[in-house]
Amino acid sequence: MTTSSTSRPHFVNPRLALLGLLLGAGVLQAQVGPVLWQEDFNDLENWIAETGNGSWGWGNGELQYYSPDNAEVVELADDPGNMALRITARQESGPGIVDQWGNALNYTSARLNTKSKVSIRHGLVEARVKVPDLNVGGWPALWMLGTSTLGWPRCGELDIMEMGHDSYFRYLHDGHNGGEGNDTATVNEMVAANAIFYSDDAVTPENPSGGNSIAWDPDDDYCRPYYNQSEGLTNRWLTYRLYWDEAELRFTVTDEGTEYDLYESPFPTDSTSAEFQEPFYLICNLAVGGALTDAYNLGDPGSGQPVSMSFPAEMYVDYIRVSQWNGQGEVTLGPPVQVSESLGLFTETTETTETLELGTAAEIYVWEGTLIEADIEPYEGDNVLAWQNAGMGWFGAGIMSMQPTNLFGFADGHLNFNILIPADVTFKIGIIDAWGNQNYVEFPANTTVFGLERNGQWGQAVIPIETLRGQYMDLRMLSYEFVVLEEHGANCQFALDNIYYDGGETGVSPQPGTLAEDFGLTGVYPNPFNPSTTVKYQLPASAQVQVGVYDLQGRLVSELLNERQPAGQHQLNWNAGNAASGVYFIQMQAGQLRDTRKCLLVR
Repeated sequence: MTTSSTSRPHFVNPRLALLGLLLGAGVLQAQVGPVLWQEDFNDLENWIAETGNGSWGWGNGELQYYSPDNAEVVELADDPGNMALRITARQESGPGIVDQWGNALNYTSARLNTKSKVSIRHGLVEARVKVPDLNVGGWPALWMLGTSTLGWPRCGELDIMEMGHDSYFRYLHDGHNGGEGNDTATVNEMVAANAIFYSDDAVTPENPSGGNSIAWDPDDDYCRPYYNQSEGLTNRWLTYRLYWDEAELRFTVTDEGTEYDLYESPFPTDSTSAEFQEPFYLICNLAVGGALTDAYNLGDPGSGQPVSMSFPAEMYVDYIRVSQWNGQGEVTLGPPVQVSESLGLFTETTETTETLELGTAAEIYVWEGTLIEADIEPYEGDNVLAWQNAGMGWFGAGIMSMQPTNLFGFADGHLNFNILIPADVTFKIGIIDAWGNQNYVEFPANTTVFGLERNGQWGQAVIPIETLRGQYMDLRMLSYEFVVLEEHGANCQFALDNIYYDGGETGVSPQPGTLAEDFGLTGVYPNPFNPSTTVKYQLPASAQVQVGVYDLQGRLVSELLNERQPAGQHQLNWNAGNAASGVYFIQMQAGQLRDTRKCLLVR
């Protein structure tokens, strides 16, 4: 399930020619370890339901509008007491069911992700899935995207299962893995997997993004989708697995007790595909139409066939399980660990408790070539960010972390920086979160704000985080921790130095790990809610526990608990009373441990 804005980028890495030599004893001797995390879908607390049609149908020309109303937890009719996720695709239109340009859409479905809630790095990822009759236009997928703040495909993509492929792809490989080799396999009879990463070798005029797909195999040497042309693969349960360690990826499907590999051999990862050494989050959706399928693309009815999938169409996910594989596997619950006390972005003499290491954990980006280097002496140390406007009518640049940064504990803190810039230039300083939200504060020309005096010398500005964050920024998931922006075409030189955050909380939680740590919030339900919701949590040992509700500005709205409690499972209730509609954060703390969940109050 690619998120590219063009059709599927299919390019093969030349290393694939070596794969047949690499299967060997290593895979055969590998071992499955303990379960690290399991989603049994008793609720959807670990999932975020996405809304809308995205940009050009979520980058794929998809025809549906995603609505949270189309995702629910249900009891399986053939397995009483067992709950599962059900995603329903419907043929419907109406107010608000539109694409990004406001054109009416005729289908709705659901797409859920675990970004900021559950992320996985290595391990055996297993899911039990049942999909409906797809015919033309059905496109179910269970997949993963990297938590990296880099855009697709540089963040990486892992498609654990995907159905609905066009006839070219189905017929190309149907002489293998159950296929009958007669170019008759339907979308209901074939399933595939894929891994996508960025490669310089994959950059072409047709594929400017550089997306390198291991499923692109025009010589039919390596890709082995699974076929069952006698029984089909719809309306019954199959189990999909991704065996993932630091050396390789292996995709399989299990049908009636037999496990089939979806590639000739595991895909070896190296520095070219380094995306697969980082955490990924889960996505599950049932799309309608689009670039993968034989159906037409959004906005171009002549690009494919009409949709013939029967509606309503229901996709089920019974469970998702993550276990250790080859001694590897990590599951992180919630957002990244909070930064404590202070964070250095670009400073040499100011001591900070934590630092974003440029070149490894963060990079400096100039936007669209709007700036060129200038020769200005540093304010402190040996390094400086010195630029000249390139004459494009605006300029922008920033410091972006490779993984989201959690500055939730800096609600009472400050962003500090030194700048040398002419007094007659109006500019903005801002931040961007991992959801794409942006917020800026303005420094008007010939005006002293946030302590910055401009007299031809270096000056210092101190921006309160309460002001910088605005109303909707998610401080738990920042991508750009510092942005400078000028929108009026000023022709100038300027320099930045000594950029850091201070005033953060002390004693924040250690890096989140797995459920084996037995600490943290386990659910907030219902969510969204009105007017009350139940907060569930667990303690590994007796401790003094504090549970509070905070607003988007980090202000305490309600203290729910402050007492000593025994180890085990606990729950309490928050009645929002007269609180306004909006997003709130439930935060639990016990000693040095802290966990946070987001909830939505809807009046």
